[in-house]
Amino acid sequence: MPQHFILCNAVVSDGQNFILENVNIEIENGLIRKITNHNKPINGAIPSYNLRGRLVLPGLLNPHHHLYSALATGLAPIGPTDTFQKILENLWWHLDQTLDEESIYYSALNGLMQSIKYGVTTVFDHHASMKSVSGSLSIIEKVYRELGLKGLLCYEISDRMGMDSVQEQIDENLNFFQSHQTDASLKGLLGMHANFTLSKDSLEKIAQAKPSNLPIHIHCGEAYSDFEYCVENGFAGPVHRLNEFGLLDAQSLLIHCIHLSETDYQILEKVQPIVVSNPESNANNNVGMMNLEKIPNYLLGTDGMTGNILGSMRSHFLLRNGNLQSGLDSLFAKPSRLIQRYFPNAGRLAEGFRADLAVTDYVPVTHVSLENLFYHLVFGIQGKPMFMTIADGKILYENGKITQIDEAAANDAIRNAAHTLHRRYYE
Repeated sequence: MPQHFILCNAVVSDGQNFILENVNIEIENGLIRKITNHNKPINGAIPSYNLRGRLVLPGLLNPHHHLYSALATGLAPIGPTDTFQKILENLWWHLDQTLDEESIYYSALNGLMQSIKYGVTTVFDHHASMKSVSGSLSIIEKVYRELGLKGLLCYEISDRMGMDSVQEQIDENLNFFQSHQTDASLKGLLGMHANFTLSKDSLEKIAQAKPSNLPIHIHCGEAYSDFEYCVENGFAGPVHRLNEFGLLDAQSLLIHCIHLSETDYQILEKVQPIVVSNPESNANNNVGMMNLEKIPNYLLGTDGMTGNILGSMRSHFLLRNGNLQSGLDSLFAKPSRLIQRYFPNAGRLAEGFRADLAVTDYVPVTHVSLENLFYHLVFGIQGKPMFMTIADGKILYENGKITQIDEAAANDAIRNAAHTLHRRYYE
């Protein structure tokens, strides 16, 4: 693949400040070198791709994924799933105790390949493999490197396997964080499952071990059971409990935030952590919806349901009966700022920044403006795969194919790993 090339004849938007029609994007050595009018002559010696009016967006962010679930399609729960707790016990917790090194690797490979096809170039993963903890994040890291994506990785700490395992899980987070602080593409967070799977002793141990510059990434108030557990233990709610243990700050990633108290909302207003809503997962688990009046500032994640962020936004829009006030902010402005927090020269579709681009397979036939761009995304693109996905100036996906690896061979290996995993799951 060329290191210097030009995307020609595109409609380009950063989703925040501009929409440019009939423009070229010159990419060199991983960076956006120039954005110019298509009518200007180009250097014929530089390879070029005629996009024929396709819409180009910044590479998308998925701020909450569970790559470990990417081989779960077709698995039946081993017991009832009539409550959220039983869904966890009889599907996801059974699955994460079945994962081994091979299935961790191929789950990540399958999940990240899907993400690339939908224009996602940065993924924050929240991992669990309860009987294969140590080194698990390094296995996932290998897949990110092979495919060319950026991301933040963590292990979701839970005390359901005992306190010895809690320490092992803390160590996995800390080791990855400490060894990647200056990494240009991958960094670590402190993963935690949820309040209701973390006892007082566990939270005290986590708080004592946590460096001040290591943010947490945790499911917070996803189901009523999480809220109820916190209240029964003397707290106003899940946000309040995290805050009381000294774990909450403006860099924290709080996932879901559905079942909260007024005290929780007040703390959110004061601390301003990063809130990530996952509408498709919420609907699938029947846990409710986040209060957008109380929490108007949030990002959109998938919680392992899919790698398709634009498709998830379409679902979000429809589940809310079209009543969304900040769809573009959730897709572009807030992700841009968050990506730049960890990777300062990424996250913007602008000259001099890392070339992370989602080239949609959509040619608008009606006028596009910042006022109607969101509707082009929802009703025009309709959650379909990209035409091309570019990360750090490398074309990762083109003409329906992953380019950095042998996709056919990878799919064969993924199928074999899935077959083995499913057999162990039912044993």
